[in-house]
Amino acid sequence: MSDPTIATRRQTVLSPWVTLTERDVRFSGASETPQLYHSFVVADYVSLLAETDDGRIVVVEQFRPALERRTIELPGGLLDDGEDPATCAQRELAEETGFATATPPQLIGNLIADSARLENRVWCFHAKPVGAQAGWQPEPGVEPRLVTKQQLKDMVTNGTFDHAPHVAILGMAILRGLF
Repeated sequence: MSDPTIATRRQTVLSPWVTLTERDVRFSGASETPQLYHSFVVADYVSLLAETDDGRIVVVEQFRPALERRTIELPGGLLDDGEDPATCAQRELAEETGFATATPPQLIGNLIADSARLENRVWCFHAKPVGAQAGWQPEPGVEPRLVTKQQLKDMVTNGTFDHAPHVAILGMAILRGLF
């Protein structure tokens, strides 16, 4: 079986954060009419599984307009152009939670966010220990929390921690013996 071919590719910038890509795809053995596929170009995601000295996990609670509800997630955000992913992980941890890493975070995975619709990756990091920074000012609408590993496991199984890329980070940490 041969791979399909991309007949045409068009991109439309929707905002500084999102570009829509349209591809006309020809499948071998199929009709001559290409099929239209859409995907989005967004910056890579960077997220961090951060643990305090006593083994608690740093999470954030915030309102997500796309879901129209509050979520509980790991600290993280979008990778800036030219930014080192580990530096981004440290920056996002500090901005969202007021915590800082004692040592550079460890890369535990670099995953595809959604192979069907998104053209970005998820950079997955682990840091231990992390500690509170003096003088930190919270971001509006982002509330840091500390939870035990068992509480986080319970939140995954009961659906209150349901952000798939972050559940994948926990899986990567478990496979690497870090959680």
